[in-house]
Amino acid sequence: MDQYEFIRTANRVYGKNINELSGMTGHSRNTIKKALREEFGGYRVREKQPFPAPGPYLEIIDDWRVTKLKLTGGQPLLSSETNGL
Repeated sequence: MDQYEFIRTANRVYGKNINELSGMTGHSRNTIKKALREEFGGYRVREKQPFPAPGPYLEIIDDWRVTKLKLTGGQPLLSSETNGL
């Protein structure tokens, strides 16, 4: 949320308009408007964290990792190497 603070400061202190802020930050004009409209109120705590998308495949992925560790003598699996398994 540091970006929101930057947006509000740049608008208030330096007089930057929405289009200038959009170009500077890479955020859409709607996001800039939202940041200028409201003060950041903090994060909310989730009731329950949703399970990640690979949920049904975690057992297969773990098997790949164990196999890779056995074949490489304990070297960790890199994310770039997952295509080769």
